[in-house]
Amino acid sequence: MNTETITLNPDQLKDLLSYHNEDIISRFTDLFDVTEAEATDIFQETKKFLFVCQADGVFIPDDLLILDEMWHNFILFTKEYHAFCDRYFNRYFHHLPASKKEKEEQKARNLQDPENARTAYLQKLEPIISLIYDQLGEETVIKWFTTYPEIYSKENIKRLRKV
Repeated sequence: MNTETITLNPDQLKDLLSYHNEDIISRFTDLFDVTEAEATDIFQETKKFLFVCQADGVFIPDDLLILDEMWHNFILFTKEYHAFCDRYFNRYFHHLPASKKEKEEQKARNLQDPENARTAYLQKLEPIISLIYDQLGEETVIKWFTTYPEIYSKENIKRLRKV
C-alpha cells in the first residue's frame, strides 16, 4: 500500500460524518453497556474508518475491534447501510472477515515465531497508520491506537456485551 499516492476528499469526510441514525446507536447500546454518547462516538469513528477504507489494503486492526462491532451493527441495518455506501462512496463496502485458512496460517505463524509474526503485522499496519495520520490527524491515531485499545480491549468488549 503506497499511501503517498492516495488522496481522499476532506469534503467527503465532513459530509459522511454528518450522517446520523439513532436506530444504529440505540441497537448498539442494547448490545453493549455503553452510554449513548459513547456509542455515538464509536459510530463517528467507524464512519471515519470507512472513509479510509477507500484506500487499498486497509484492514481493521485488532486495536479497533470496537469499530468492527459497530460496523457489524451498521451492516445489519441493510437498507440504511446500502444507502450510506451509495451516497458517500458510490459503491458498497463489503465487510470481509479473515477466512478460516488465513486465521489458521496466522495462528501457526504466531506459534512458530511470535516475534517475527508481530514484526510482520506491524509492518503491514505502518502504512495504514500513516494514512490515518495524513487523512484524519494525530488525534485520531492516538484515539484509535492508544485510547481505544485500553478502553475497548477484546476482554473489555466481552465484559461490555449485554447479550
